[in-house]
Amino acid sequence: MHFDDRLATVLRQSVTGKAIARIQYRQLLDLLGTRPSGANGRQIDAAYLRLADLSQEIPARERAAMLRDPALRLRSPRLLAQLVEAEPAVASAAVSAARLGEDQWLDLIPALPVRARGFVRHRRGLGPKAEALLDRLGVTDRGLPPAEELVLEAE
Repeated sequence: MHFDDRLATVLRQSVTGKAIARIQYRQLLDLLGTRPSGANGRQIDAAYLRLADLSQEIPARERAAMLRDPALRLRSPRLLAQLVEAEPAVASAAVSAARLGEDQWLDLIPALPVRARGFVRHRRGLGPKAEALLDRLGVTDRGLPPAEELVLEAE
């Protein structure tokens, strides 16, 4: 049996400065971002509360930069739902970083704030069902239409 105590280890550490706050925020993003969708419990709830507390200490531009890190693995709909409640820069970065399956998007999209749905509409690769759901919810602007092929006639 394998016991993973990384989350407990992070939560035991006290936040004693800005640098530690940033480190712990990033650690929590990584740990919560890779938790299975159904994972819950007091420790996970405590981690989400700590993440919210740390969000108050770290400027939005820094949090957004952490979310744009290509090494970040954001596969948790619950974490994404919390992150999109933040400032627009953070919400946009979180939606861009999310790696959810189409069924997860289908479950999450109706619960998202309208502003966050606007960020979702600009994602590529959502899947036809998710795109249809956005259409039904009135989120139809997905940027420029696909370019039409230009056919030149010979003179």
